[in-house]
Amino acid sequence: MDLINNTLGDDYVIDESLNDIVKNKKIAYVGPAPNIQGKSMGRHIDSHDIVMRVGDPPVGFMGQTGKEVDYGSRSDILVHSFNSHDRTHLAQDLDWVRNRKFLIQPMVRSSETPTIEAWFSEIGVPSYNVPDHHIKSDDHWNKGKPGYLYDYLGSLPNTGFIGILTLLNYDIDYLYITGLSFYNMGGWDKSGNCYFDEWYDQLKNKTFGLNESPMHQPQNDIKHFRDILSVEKHRNKIVLDEYLMEYFGDLYE
Repeated sequence: MDLINNTLGDDYVIDESLNDIVKNKKIAYVGPAPNIQGKSMGRHIDSHDIVMRVGDPPVGFMGQTGKEVDYGSRSDILVHSFNSHDRTHLAQDLDWVRNRKFLIQPMVRSSETPTIEAWFSEIGVPSYNVPDHHIKSDDHWNKGKPGYLYDYLGSLPNTGFIGILTLLNYDIDYLYITGLSFYNMGGWDKSGNCYFDEWYDQLKNKTFGLNESPMHQPQNDIKHFRDILSVEKHRNKIVLDEYLMEYFGDLYE
């Protein structure tokens, strides 16, 4: 299975509803990592055809304001795992969720599939889930099919990274990636993580922490991202922010 040239496997089937939205579009793919605070890139982010928010949004959600100068103000598409504790968190501002144009779930559903489908139906926003077998094997739900990314990497990629691998299969113009630090390049520490310092003791992080599950190994994602960027057709679709260029910029030379 070639998961470098074909980032979700050679049997991946394009979702036409998603492709209709992203085709030929310049996309800002924005995570909540604190490394872009103070960079004043919000206007540049908002200038894109589509702004995708990855994970917990730092602006807009629950009336949060004040960070737009760095993170932009638009959130056209929410990219999230939408698992049980995420849905509990998002329930605090369902009106905000319902006003998104599209929802993308690049994460394993497994036994939660009926519950999640009912939740999406109730929300009423067009959505797309990457089928489980492209990500992680589950003998019961996938009837023994291999979980391509998990089996290949030896760990479960984080949602934001799977979203990137997904979008590389679509007819996008380019993907500008910012606010993603691969969990402080695998350091997992609070100050460089994907959550704001002031959020750490609030919201879902107070209960669930920094997602430091042993099933997630950011170093595997980082290595795989380098492999992906080594392929010209992928590299031509990806624009990195200043932070990520420090770690991957040599591949653009």
